[in-house]
Amino acid sequence: MLSARSTVCSRPTVQSRASYATGRPLTATRPARRSLASRMVTRAADKGAVLEDTRSIIAEQLGKELGDVRPESKFVDLGADSLDTVEIMMALEEKFSLQLDEQGAEKIETVQQASDLISKQIDSK
Repeated sequence: MLSARSTVCSRPTVQSRASYATGRPLTATRPARRSLASRMVTRAADKGAVLEDTRSIIAEQLGKELGDVRPESKFVDLGADSLDTVEIMMALEEKFSLQLDEQGAEKIETVQQASDLISKQIDSK
């Protein structure tokens, strides 16, 4: 009679030529992929994409609908206080992987001005 142990068969493993020669399995390491949108925005200042991302971040930070955040909208008119403005700038810096100039950031009053400053810094990279 066959035991349960004898009916189990193991499958042979297949190794690539490189791993067979070294005796170690190959591990593929690849840098983390960024999303297509992220790559497009950071490679060239696509001003339309920068504006849309800027509007989206501002809307999220202030709890507003995206349609309420227009390019000509002033932060104050959207209900942002100074702390909100700082948080928006930090979120924009993180999104676009850049450091906004403090003097330039202090002068920003509208969504379009924020977008233009980001586009300018992306172009200067």
